[in-house]
Amino acid sequence: MIQFKRLADDARLPVRATEGSAGFDLYCTIRADIAPGHRMLLPTGIAAALPPGTCGQIWPRSGIAVHHGIDRLAGLIDADFRGEIQVSLVNHGHETVSIRPGDRIAQLVVTPYLAEAVEVEELDETWRAEGAFGSTGV
Repeated sequence: MIQFKRLADDARLPVRATEGSAGFDLYCTIRADIAPGHRMLLPTGIAAALPPGTCGQIWPRSGIAVHHGIDRLAGLIDADFRGEIQVSLVNHGHETVSIRPGDRIAQLVVTPYLAEAVEVEELDETWRAEGAFGSTGV
């Protein structure tokens, strides 16, 4: 279970849009204009307690990405972080995008992670081996 705490009176709690949604919609608490080529850190007014062994990944919302060219930059929330969740957005579009208080600006996907690592002498073989960028086709 994820615990959310409102840090501002006007903050909206994150919600999943549908029963099948993987992400919780994150809402902005301020008005902001993001000019083409610019980036901005936007507050949500929300803090969270994520379960041990999980992290929160902030993902862009597909609608705002496709229609306006808005993407998110860094976006990893550790389970022991208790501060305000903020969203870093960048405008790759050609027009200024206006964000209003209460607008959905990103989504939070909570996923498990592996925390243990071990050094080995050899890695198991795969068909791809060391093939990198473009190695599986264009």
